[in-house]
Amino acid sequence: MTLKGRVLVVDDDANFLRLCGRLLGDAGLLVECCGSPMEALARIQGHRYDAIVSDVCMPDLSGLALLKAARAFDATVPFVLMTGAPSVESAVSAIDLGVHRYLPKPFDLDVFVQTVSEAVARRAGSADLPSLNRRLDRALEGLWMAYQPIVEFSKRRPLAYEALLRTTAPEVKGPPDVLELAEKTGRLFDLGKAVRRAVAAELPLLAAGIDVFVNLHPADLEDPELYAPGSPLTAFASRVVLEITERASVAHDQDLPLHVERLRRLGYRVAVDDLGAGYSGLTTLARIQPEFVKLDGSLVRDIDTSGVNQLIVAAVRDLSKQMGLRVIAEAIETAAELATLRMLGVDLMQGYFFARPAKAFVRVDFPSSAPSAAA
Repeated sequence: MTLKGRVLVVDDDANFLRLCGRLLGDAGLLVECCGSPMEALARIQGHRYDAIVSDVCMPDLSGLALLKAARAFDATVPFVLMTGAPSVESAVSAIDLGVHRYLPKPFDLDVFVQTVSEAVARRAGSADLPSLNRRLDRALEGLWMAYQPIVEFSKRRPLAYEALLRTTAPEVKGPPDVLELAEKTGRLFDLGKAVRRAVAAELPLLAAGIDVFVNLHPADLEDPELYAPGSPLTAFASRVVLEITERASVAHDQDLPLHVERLRRLGYRVAVDDLGAGYSGLTTLARIQPEFVKLDGSLVRDIDTSGVNQLIVAAVRDLSKQMGLRVIAEAIETAAELATLRMLGVDLMQGYFFARPAKAFVRVDFPSSAPSAAA
């Protein structure tokens, strides 16, 4: 019999664990059974699996927490979650974390075997791992940072620059491709470290009083190097705002406030990015109370002709004012968008209207006749 893939099964019920192992083994899968979620996490850190099957309710660490922790080491491993007490909340959390399948117990055994086999096939069909690693290595070798200004319009000055990932590797199709490679190879930590090192090397070239915004992948929050006092970027923490994207629905990360507290103790400030593009924006704002909130480009685009978007931006503006947060509108491309945002009282802005991302910290040319903010 040809083995089809390597599967880790995690369940604190020894009898059920043996049954799952036997069924999947008979289907031609190489199965490792583990009765402890903490032991399972240790195995995940040191081995590559084609699928992980876990119970949701377990002592010490739930299946959802195991899934979240595993994503820091292998962002694309397919996960199958099983539960004898299904709930809407756990199902939504599982979907947000990218679970392959959520199976309420009791389930049909044939369906169980088919589901796990499909998960393994999905992993095997993604691509050749050595080839992906080589592509990522070349992308990291050619990594460089572009910087786009975030302007404080009322003072006609750049408040900060956002650092944006770029690479000279010809076979890599831009930042999304680099991120996908890092996720598929389980090397998000390598990518995050490379970005932070690059920014730290160039930040001393930036004029005093101007900060840098640096994007974090949710997996970066699990990287011990991010919190190390001796890491390159920590030396400039007082000039760095770390952007946590709302698209990733980090609101279900139970440790998120603790992560943010550790970062603030080092001197970092925090921004919630892409507000309006995800599912839990207001929840995220409430849990971490960032210094900045960045409106997603979908709210800014054609805002001069969208009454609904204007209402949403005005509501975010009012809420942010009450919470002591500063609002940044990004993706501004036209004078009409600028004028509408100024009318709505937005002062911090970013977009092609002011400058495109560039290798140097580019100068900002403000329009000669500038719209004023609403009184």
